[in-house]
Amino acid sequence: MAKPGAEETKRCFLIAPIGEEGSDTRRRSDQMLRYIIDPILQELGYSAATRPDHLGKPGLIGPAVIDRVMDDPLVIADLSDRDPIVYYLLAIRHMARKPIVKMIDATQPSPFDVAQSRTIRVDTHDLDSVEHCRRELRQQIHIAEKKPQDLDNPITNFVDLMHLRQSADPEKQYWAQLFEMMREMQISLEAALQRFQALDARRYGEAPAPAAPGAENPSYDEADSRKRRAPEVAALDMARITSMLSEVARDLPKGSR
Repeated sequence: MAKPGAEETKRCFLIAPIGEEGSDTRRRSDQMLRYIIDPILQELGYSAATRPDHLGKPGLIGPAVIDRVMDDPLVIADLSDRDPIVYYLLAIRHMARKPIVKMIDATQPSPFDVAQSRTIRVDTHDLDSVEHCRRELRQQIHIAEKKPQDLDNPITNFVDLMHLRQSADPEKQYWAQLFEMMREMQISLEAALQRFQALDARRYGEAPAPAAPGAENPSYDEADSRKRRAPEVAALDMARITSMLSEVARDLPKGSR
């Protein structure tokens, strides 16, 4: 309990594959927590993240775990290794309509419907990828704090779309058609964005190859530009477009619910 007059730190719950003590899964989860997640959280005014095994036996989904998944202002989910407990808790958080930041091992594909939403990819064996992950995590937490509603959420988006489809109002039915078109566009564009992010998470800036005999060596500016990392892709996040449409759709069918 915080002392009177002291500012209480914000809480964050981490949903992640845990594995047995001493396993590769546990070692990776501990490293993600120690070197990536907790430093960024503490930088942004949060307490260290709580993981399910911090509240009891690993693999046991008790009331304390459900309570934290439902109520904490921020949840981070590591979707690596296709862990069914992680998926279960992810669905609960989606139903709560609260912010969630998703991460996954860079060598693994994004699972099911979350493939179309923004997921941070990280290779813990690559320091460039780790630094990229830290930047993305910081940025996504800032976004979640500015707009606490988890608009990039397949469950709540479907519920909103269903209400629009069932409405007798032609205008709302039109919005439903527009919404579905935008979702199809988002899926295609997000797939391209994920590939771009995967490239950005790898190492950029390798020195240019030596010029061929008789050819001019590249100027300093040209060589320097090749060493720069790929541009940040946050401004290209097409999920924001659908999120804006979802927000409008959420307001439209209130009278018919």
